[in-house]
Amino acid sequence: MEQHFNTRILVIDDDESVRNGFSQILSPSDSGRKEFDKLEEAGSILFDDNKPIIKSHTKRSSATFSFEYDEASNGKQGYEKVKKSILENRPYAAIFVDMRMPGWDGLETVQHLREIDNRAEIIFVTAYSDHSIEEIVTAVGTNVSYHCKPFSVEEIGQIATKAVYEWNKTRSLEELIKTISGLRAQHWEMNTLMSNILHQVAYLLGTHSALIAMKRNSHYQKILSIGNLCDEQLSEKYLLNIPEKFENEVYQDNDFAYFRVDEFGVLAIFEKDGRPLNNERIYIVRLFLEQAAQAIHNVDLEEALIRKEKLSAVGEATSMIAHDLKNSIGPIEFAVESVEENLDDRNYVLEMLGLIRDSAKESVAFVMDILDYVSDKKMDKSLVGAKDLFVQIEKRMKALLSKANAELKLDCPDEVCFVADRNKMFRAITNLIKNAAESFSNKNRTKPEISLSLTSDDKNVYIKVADNGIGIPEEIAEKIFTPFITSGKAGGTGLGLSIVHQIIVAHDGSISVDSTPSGTVFSIVIPKGY
Repeated sequence: MEQHFNTRILVIDDDESVRNGFSQILSPSDSGRKEFDKLEEAGSILFDDNKPIIKSHTKRSSATFSFEYDEASNGKQGYEKVKKSILENRPYAAIFVDMRMPGWDGLETVQHLREIDNRAEIIFVTAYSDHSIEEIVTAVGTNVSYHCKPFSVEEIGQIATKAVYEWNKTRSLEELIKTISGLRAQHWEMNTLMSNILHQVAYLLGTHSALIAMKRNSHYQKILSIGNLCDEQLSEKYLLNIPEKFENEVYQDNDFAYFRVDEFGVLAIFEKDGRPLNNERIYIVRLFLEQAAQAIHNVDLEEALIRKEKLSAVGEATSMIAHDLKNSIGPIEFAVESVEENLDDRNYVLEMLGLIRDSAKESVAFVMDILDYVSDKKMDKSLVGAKDLFVQIEKRMKALLSKANAELKLDCPDEVCFVADRNKMFRAITNLIKNAAESFSNKNRTKPEISLSLTSDDKNVYIKVADNGIGIPEEIAEKIFTPFITSGKAGGTGLGLSIVHQIIVAHDGSISVDSTPSGTVFSIVIPKGY
């Protein structure tokens, strides 16, 4: 058994034979029939004095765990053991309590235990109906169970196993809740996680519908919801009719329970369906609300900081962006002037119109790249034919490659497809080819060459853009995908590769670079996605 899984059991009963019975059931030895007969005898004493002892080799218990067993002979002794266990950070997962005991009876004992430990699973065990279920719930809360004798050895094992499982499940949920405020994620990711946790919190409370809202500009705005409260009209109804006064930060009526943590401006509503909530688990609601509020606040700050940093970075690079944009728009002005001088040459006019169209598209695409980079726009994915994409890229790059006196070699199977945003992948690959072509300028490289290749397996496609240039300077190689890092280009923005990186990551892919003085290879891995 893993050490972090708590299987500690405490039995509080003034009858030694009963305690021995529990010990035999929850901590049985493996010495065969003799020990099993003792177990059956203990069960008979514990559960039904009139039941004959049956000696057999039937399975002893349905308990799943190896319990760590402890006992106390009265309520005060049990209280001291629980108090010590809390101080040592070794709490009991479940506590069996006899209802009739001298001194503190079972009910009074549990009332005292709840003052120091409201997490332990409490199981009352008695042969008498001293108190009704309603009286017990009123006195010690709903996180208890009540079992009357006689019952079997198997039942004790099952009850203990269930109690230990519930205790550990709740502790695991607590730890998960405590981690959410430290996570760095976007709103939609955090909301998915918190919605899953809210389902678990609601289950522990014994309900199935809930919502979390945050106060914004003096009004509560729903952040997430589950169950019936996903209905916008219903949730808005209850948000508009929030009770003005809360007692102990909790307000309950027959249908709903409201929880509010004012210092965080957070509110939770749980649907009750007329049932009492599990009072001993209410603390976990406050823990969740505090951590959820902090997580939402952190996400707001993180996203605001990211936006600010990106906008600042774009602002610092305005002059460089204008330079690249001018390079795209410049040919339009040249083409218009040429058309005006050669209106009678139809073929020439058509050629210039094609140049105007391509330059305009290039300019718009360049601007959209920057806008998408700032806003993290989601991909519009569809099935893309790799060979068709490569041919389109080759056509678009023709003029640029001619100017650089560089050759582009394609290597791509006809049948390969993958799921992607075609336009974004087009921009990413053309950016890599443009970088390679522009790096040849004034480098006197003999036979400049760029290759674009693709291979695939069952899961991924592997795209490579390679050139035989002089490589990337060592001082910037490790930060090549950082905005405004540029080398080997006249007046470049340094945004191209960071945009490429963002596009590839948005496709759940990866990109890496390997550069030497003999050339550079960019390697992209993209999941096929189907």
